[in-house]
Amino acid sequence: MEPFGDPEARIRDLERPLSDQARANELGGAHAPHYGGSPYYAPPQRVVHKRNHRTAVWLIPAVVVFVLAAGVAGFVMFGNTGSSDGHPVPVAGGGGPLDSPPSVAGETRIDSTQQVVTVGSGGVLSIGGVETRQTVMCDDGTVIVSGVKNTIDLQGPCTTVSVSGVENSVTVESAGAISASGFDNRVTYRTGEPEITRSGVGNIVERG
Repeated sequence: MEPFGDPEARIRDLERPLSDQARANELGGAHAPHYGGSPYYAPPQRVVHKRNHRTAVWLIPAVVVFVLAAGVAGFVMFGNTGSSDGHPVPVAGGGGPLDSPPSVAGETRIDSTQQVVTVGSGGVLSIGGVETRQTVMCDDGTVIVSGVKNTIDLQGPCTTVSVSGVENSVTVESAGAISASGFDNRVTYRTGEPEITRSGVGNIVERG
């Protein structure tokens, strides 16, 4: 029989290279194949910086201290404002009350129930309110009229007559000086040549 006709011999011939390769690997004669490196580089890694939280930690107590200080200051301020001995006057448009302004030295404020009052030499009489009708005996004194729609009759000689406010009507027997300010006030004097001062809007000072 020919050698190629023996199947077992054929199998041994095919297994021989594999056996030789395995033996060479055991003896360390063969090395693992080396593959070439990639020509591409890996993308650079992002560096993540952690945010510093120390600033935020210090801001919290600072804000708390500021709020407490503002609250204490407001309490002290409004507490002192409310403790007033005078009668409070309400403020138009909201807000807390204000104390009444102090009276001028020698100034007299009349009661609206009095029909006739007298102001002597060197004295100062102040008349205000709304729609008040008043007669004043003037003896070289000073009369100040304010308020709204008041009707005042000044009898006798006055040193100075000052009218302000809105739509007040004042009759003066005689005066050394007359001043009118405010809006739509009318002052009528009967005798003399007083020194006249006008300001405001619609104010009239005339002899009558």
